[in-house]
Amino acid sequence: MRIGIVGAGHAGVEAARHISDNGGEVVLYSDESCLPYIRPKVVLLAFGRADLDAIAMRPRPWYAEHKIDLRLDCPVTQIDVHARTVTAQGRQEKFDALILATGAGPILLPFVSQFPEDVIPIWRAKDSLAIQKRLDKVRHLTILGGGISGLEAAVYSREQGLDVTVVEKATHLMAQQFGPAAAGVLAQRLAGLGVDVRVGRFVTDIAKIDGRLRLRFDDGEQIHSDLALTTVGAIRNVAVFSRAGLRTERGVLVDECQRTSEPGIFACGDIAERPNVRTGSVLLAAEQGKAGAANAMAALTGRPLEPIPDRKVPLSFKHTSIEFHAIGTPVGQGLAEKPLSNVGESVYRSVVLEGDVLRGVQMIGSRDGFRQLADSLGLSYYG
Repeated sequence: MRIGIVGAGHAGVEAARHISDNGGEVVLYSDESCLPYIRPKVVLLAFGRADLDAIAMRPRPWYAEHKIDLRLDCPVTQIDVHARTVTAQGRQEKFDALILATGAGPILLPFVSQFPEDVIPIWRAKDSLAIQKRLDKVRHLTILGGGISGLEAAVYSREQGLDVTVVEKATHLMAQQFGPAAAGVLAQRLAGLGVDVRVGRFVTDIAKIDGRLRLRFDDGEQIHSDLALTTVGAIRNVAVFSRAGLRTERGVLVDECQRTSEPGIFACGDIAERPNVRTGSVLLAAEQGKAGAANAMAALTGRPLEPIPDRKVPLSFKHTSIEFHAIGTPVGQGLAEKPLSNVGESVYRSVVLEGDVLRGVQMIGSRDGFRQLADSLGLSYYG
């Protein structure tokens, strides 16, 4: 059987490995020119803490050894879900099944296109390399977005001696992982490192004056900066798949087996949209890729398909100067946050409860008991 995989992120590479290891022929399409890499490590690449080889998922010979036909710099422009054909670089190829694994891309603020060399998203390897080239001439760095990538960038920036401002539109940092109390402690810890944290603020205008950026906030305040990085969220590009006739909303709609609306077409990772399931993790993307590939092969041979369970994956960051860990739901209707201990202003540990049921864990400055609590959530996953 011959299976085409569109997208060479974590889901795509793991799907390719499973197909090849089980006797299938596989073509893996990538729209990037470098080897598939570990996406969370693009921040390390941006700040010169790793090179492209260090963040690659697999070395180049691995793909040949596993008989994976990796097509770099080969974006797919059209698919025919009925004929199961893929068109890339003007060449159309037919497959027995297709797996869509194109992931997501960054939400691009208008300033990115206005000042492409001065306002750069933290997302792809090429963006990180562009950031890396600029840093030796940067004194002040502004980071638009207070999620994990933005805070990691802030920590590394301070370590290199840069002045750093983090701007977050929400009322607190990392709102998808932390409630207001935990986020408040996190903001204090960052401030202690010298990071200027602005929450409940957003940039309305950027201009370039005398070689530097002038950023204006919604309250009228202005700051000057040498470089701005954006990390304000993700968006899925479903245009090719919608045109092909697949059911899409924010992503490509799939069932619990990662099947799309068309037989023989599967979708995995961030591009896949499944009710009440949020991927947002390379571990889950890889797991969906492997299981989705197994289901694609099963469908071709008449074997039953297996549902792919939803799992909760912890988010962790540990640096010599700061650490934070979270899993599950941070806040919500019917939920109550209960502090676990009072060990000072620099450490915060809490659980989120729905009645007596554990729904989330949040820790700043410590991970004491985190693994045990995460495991008690049920379908937690460390990989």
